[in-house]
Amino acid sequence: MKNKVLILWLACILVLVPILMIVLWALAVKWTYPALLPTRYGWTYFHRAYADPNFWPSIWNSTLIAIIATFVTLAIAMPACRFLTLQNILPGRLIEFVIYLPLILPAIAIVTSMETEFLQWQISGTYFGVVILHVFFMLPYAMQILLESYRKLGTNYQLMAQNLGANPWQVFWHVTVPLLRPGLIAAASLCYIISYSQYLPTFFVGDSNIITLPLLLIPFANNGRFGVGSVYSLIFIATSLVGVGIITTIIGGRHGIKRQKY
Repeated sequence: MKNKVLILWLACILVLVPILMIVLWALAVKWTYPALLPTRYGWTYFHRAYADPNFWPSIWNSTLIAIIATFVTLAIAMPACRFLTLQNILPGRLIEFVIYLPLILPAIAIVTSMETEFLQWQISGTYFGVVILHVFFMLPYAMQILLESYRKLGTNYQLMAQNLGANPWQVFWHVTVPLLRPGLIAAASLCYIISYSQYLPTFFVGDSNIITLPLLLIPFANNGRFGVGSVYSLIFIATSLVGVGIITTIIGGRHGIKRQKY
């Protein structure tokens, strides 16, 4: 018991200390060596971030793209995982290799090659192009989670519902989705965070027409402007958590993740 409590406290410290440092940098008007803490606090960096004309558009673009990409990913992953679970032709190792292939290949190579194709298809610099590329990187995570959910679910519940007279849509909506809800929530939450934090795909395919929070955050962090960068980091954390809450509510229904108990 003591070991579990110690591990829990250690985990909390590992999570909270970086966030605390971000908060200090965001509020620090003056922090010079060798002071361990800021000598003067204020809201200067918050005002600078808010004054940026891309502040609200970046939040809107990040949220909109992440929500759309998440549900498109689920719409592709669910039938694919169902098929892969029921089929007996392809070996499991091959399926896992194909699923993880987008993660094995270098991201920069995929993004630059897709940007060339998107220019020919005239979808570069559009929301559609950005969403497609986000979905490409999100699918491996969603499929891995949903594959395990489908394997545990099996087919007995669906067959029982069909024997009782339910049509395919009723079986899917009233049996499959409720039983898969924990896996769907986990996959959707992870996909949303992945899409929300994407930098390279949005940078290349967005063609500076679509500005998201990572596009504002990373240049400040790379240039050593930690004050404004920390403000954008806090906004990133807060808005991504709100987005995850929205996704969880949509999928979980009125009672969220506790709606179904099995």
